[in-house]
Amino acid sequence: NARRGAAKIHEDSTGSIYVVGVTSRPVVSADDALQCLRLGALSRTTASTDMNSQSSRSHAIFTLLVKQRRLDPDSDDEVQSDAVNEFETLTAKFHFVDLAGSERLKRTGATGERAREGISINCGL
Repeated sequence: NARRGAAKIHEDSTGSIYVVGVTSRPVVSADDALQCLRLGALSRTTASTDMNSQSSRSHAIFTLLVKQRRLDPDSDDEVQSDAVNEFETLTAKFHFVDLAGSERLKRTGATGERAREGISINCGL
């Protein structure tokens, strides 16, 4: 979003990718996650084109990091208190990506500022 500044994508010396300028929030339910998605959608830039009355003019990435803590199946069969039991954490990461108006400029009917914006968006892909 232009009001907040663009997120910056970086690669560290080990090849891991990280992003600066994003928001991260802990959630405990599907409703919490959907609320975060709604807030993100509200901050996106949109504009009208011949193809879409509210074409997104910014890319969006919604990432869910899901963690599950469970008893380690390799530990002793006897269930003990949490202080004694061994646990394992399973982690999964899901990225949902919405690319901004990447349709062909000719099909959008965009001219002037909207055309320049579309060219800029497509260059960012």
